[in-house]
Amino acid sequence: MKYLTLLITYLWLSIASANAASSSLGYEKFGHLPMIQYPVVSPDGKQVAAVYNSDNGPSVVLSSFGSAELTTIVQLKKSQDRIEYIHWVNPTRLLVAASYSKKLLNSRVRMNRIFSVNTGGTDLIELKYRMTKEIGPWEKVRAGNVRLVSLLKSDDKHVLLQAYDFNDKAQAVFKVNVYENDYDKLFSNKFNVHTWVANEKDEVLFGYGTDEREADINTIWIRETVEAPWTLLRKEKAFEGVTFSPVIVKGNDLLVISDYETRRAALWKYNISTGTFSEKVFGHDKYDIEGVIYNADRNKVIGAIYFEHFRKDHYFSDDNNKILEIVKKSFNGYHTSIYTRSKDYKRMLVMASKDNSPTKFFWLDIGEMKGGFWFSQYPYLEGKKLANVMPIDFNAKDGTPLTGYLTLPANATAKKPALIVWPHGGPIGVRDYQTFDPYVQFFTSKGYAVLQVNYRGSGGFGSDFETSGYQEWGKLMQSDVYDGLEYVKSMGSIDTNKMCFAGYSYGGYAALTAGFQRANEFKCIISIAGIANLFELAETDYQWEGGLRAHIVNTIGDPTDEAVANELKALSASYNVDKISAPMLLIHGRYDTQVRVTQSSDFYKLAKRKNKDIEYIEFDYGTHYLDETDNRLAAFEALDTFLSKHLH
Repeated sequence: MKYLTLLITYLWLSIASANAASSSLGYEKFGHLPMIQYPVVSPDGKQVAAVYNSDNGPSVVLSSFGSAELTTIVQLKKSQDRIEYIHWVNPTRLLVAASYSKKLLNSRVRMNRIFSVNTGGTDLIELKYRMTKEIGPWEKVRAGNVRLVSLLKSDDKHVLLQAYDFNDKAQAVFKVNVYENDYDKLFSNKFNVHTWVANEKDEVLFGYGTDEREADINTIWIRETVEAPWTLLRKEKAFEGVTFSPVIVKGNDLLVISDYETRRAALWKYNISTGTFSEKVFGHDKYDIEGVIYNADRNKVIGAIYFEHFRKDHYFSDDNNKILEIVKKSFNGYHTSIYTRSKDYKRMLVMASKDNSPTKFFWLDIGEMKGGFWFSQYPYLEGKKLANVMPIDFNAKDGTPLTGYLTLPANATAKKPALIVWPHGGPIGVRDYQTFDPYVQFFTSKGYAVLQVNYRGSGGFGSDFETSGYQEWGKLMQSDVYDGLEYVKSMGSIDTNKMCFAGYSYGGYAALTAGFQRANEFKCIISIAGIANLFELAETDYQWEGGLRAHIVNTIGDPTDEAVANELKALSASYNVDKISAPMLLIHGRYDTQVRVTQSSDFYKLAKRKNKDIEYIEFDYGTHYLDETDNRLAAFEALDTFLSKHLH
């Protein structure tokens, strides 16, 4: 296996050296979308399909395994569509899941669509369930969301999809011909199930839903065979009891990710007959399990994923772990994962990660003992001197242990760098990692240091840590970031007189909040898709009964309670704009389906009336993540200009 290692090392060093002499770094190098995303090896190992992001929009491309020559087979509309994933139905037919932002009343919602297409780019069709009756606007939204249930490994022409059925007024399961868009309904959904789960034999025997009368009550429905009647196994109130994320049915057991017993998300067997947890399959004593690894047919779970500073994979079989060890040894210095592979496990793409180097993919053929470099997600940054991300550990003022990252510019000078405080979004269930981040590396390339804090409420560290952030917007979650800042100040490595608080989504909220809570401490404030009016966010989303209302009440607070409402206002920049003195930059997209664009546009108008120093950029087709190439580039350019003006 050393020969495989040497081959890959030689190929990679030659590529890195070639790129090292390219032009100097500018915002364009960081602001591009990842060039290649979501690659997947065909079942026979002969081809690789992937998403390719170009200036013309996202496309699905195909290459022969081991080749860097790409052929476009599907081109989506620029500024309109986003590709979510690709799956192989058979060696010559693909499923492509895409989504787009749709306006509905005063909100925008994400609509999902699934297409199938031949590898030659021919016979492209949308797998769409056709309604026989006229339906209302919200039913159209539900009808526009189609989800894959099973790839049906023994059937090359069909898949199982769940789609909204007018008669059931709920998500039904259909056997769908991927060549003819022929929908065959398997059974009626009379139970308000929203997620159907198949077993290893591609039989749907499990459903996860909500009670029709009490929308914040989760329900589990089961049946012993495809001919047997459905029975209610379990009811549970949202945000009470253990977490419960179904993965797949295996025999009489459901594999589920749950914090049962340990208060950390682990993979468990849940006995369907008895309605009890029977065995912990895998868990970590410090970190949550964040996902599972499927086989090529996606009908069997072969491992679990968790994150320390980087992604870690754990396989259940010795054979798979041996292959993983070969991969690790072949990419010394990188954190590696087997991203996708063929049905026989011999041909695979390896994802290699590093804090100061872009994520990249290599191809490996274990059978032929061959391997090579495939693509980098940010090719213009390969071979460049980028910054190392340093983990930090510190305690909050109340003694709570916290973690985070400090990234100092790669090109050190005698002058201490200005600092950008950059908390992650979410906030619940999301965290920062040590992995390569184009925003962080862009900031450091301009000479700034970057602080990231995994404040209370962040995911990955167990349920107790996550729930300790509930209803702590602007309070404990905010003070955790301030405590991280104080810790970094004590290190003496930054210019404490030049600091900017910036963030995305919840991070944008935290930035605006810092603007009035610590008005004299920061030279500038940046909010990208952020929240300026926490009360309005809670009040608007509270209107929707069920899971969303329960989420708002539990994680932010009940806006119908006068005391809570007053506190939410006190924790909102919109009600404290007079206290803000630092220059502000707001960036938001009109197509944002997660944070309404009015959060930024209304605050901008208010701040302008107060004669505040504020700039606002609103993108016509901008999504929450600015995943349209022109918007992303324009955002990075605006960040470059604004920071140069206020931190130099």
